[in-house]
Amino acid sequence: MEHTQSSLSSRGEYPPVVRMIRNACGGAGAYISRGWQNVFDAMGWQYKVWNGRNPERTFEEFAPDIYMADVRMRHWIPTRIKRGQTLVIATADQWASPWLNPEDARNGYRTKWYDRIWIRMLNPAFLFHQTTPEGIQKGWNKWTSAEGIPVHSFMVAGDTFDYLYDGPPVAALECDVAYVGGYWPYKSSGLNDYLLDRLQGYRYQIYGSGWPKGISKGRIDTADIKLLFKSARFVPCIHEPHSRLYGYDIVQRLFMVPLAGGFTISDPVRGIHGEGIFSEDEMIVADSANDMWEKAAYFISHPEARQRYTERARARVLREHTYFHRVGTMLRLLGFRKALDLLKAKMLALGLGSSTLE
Repeated sequence: MEHTQSSLSSRGEYPPVVRMIRNACGGAGAYISRGWQNVFDAMGWQYKVWNGRNPERTFEEFAPDIYMADVRMRHWIPTRIKRGQTLVIATADQWASPWLNPEDARNGYRTKWYDRIWIRMLNPAFLFHQTTPEGIQKGWNKWTSAEGIPVHSFMVAGDTFDYLYDGPPVAALECDVAYVGGYWPYKSSGLNDYLLDRLQGYRYQIYGSGWPKGISKGRIDTADIKLLFKSARFVPCIHEPHSRLYGYDIVQRLFMVPLAGGFTISDPVRGIHGEGIFSEDEMIVADSANDMWEKAAYFISHPEARQRYTERARARVLREHTYFHRVGTMLRLLGFRKALDLLKAKMLALGLGSSTLE
């Protein structure tokens, strides 16, 4: 099948007003979707999160230029897509031999025959996943070799609207250690080792659901998260087990904390330094839980040293890792040149780098 991307050169004169629709998502996906939404709102473009119901009517009424599909949320293909009036990009699970992440594959996060059939019906310009570029090459390569569909890395990023903060710490949120996120069985071993087992002697504030009794302070408003990150001396960045094991999935917290003016150290995820997402003088990546907390003990009591890392990490995020950059990558790959030029002008006005979008 000839995929949409082969004919995208004609899209260079595409109108600068973009309408995009994407599948609804929960958990961490909701934060990612909000990051995209904030960029579209800033540009005056239209962005709709869709629940998967009434596809024909929804697509005719909203008339999206772009549809960001999810292979786990299959539906009847709207006429607008069949006619090529809406360009499609889609996220799909890993497809490689051997599996990039065997544990996820065992739990069903792998491409099946019916996933491939549905993707063929969508005829997307390209596929994407939040895995790092090297992870895409190793874990999604059969989508290209067997189906002829290019796959790109759309990592999570920093949301400059919800997390960029230049104000002072907030007295009520000041603490040695802060953490925001849920506690559940799959992630609990890392949260125990890299956080709960290390808190003795430190003043801490933890927010989120599922934590052992007496640990969490409950829910925190999105508007207050950046204030907490700025007010804490240390915000550990703790990934899920497969990220530490394989090194390809990066969590959004890594970008959010420095945007807020906070200081973080990551658990050992190889791709952070190995793929140049951050350099060693921008982001500290610990070798182990013991190493993280030995380093944390020093930085908690040395604010000037914390600040140097925070400033360098924040500058890197603003140059390369905001949701403006992720939206811009999508526009560039789809050939929406007018829209991309407008986006880059907005980025320039906001002080964001755009060299990755050339």
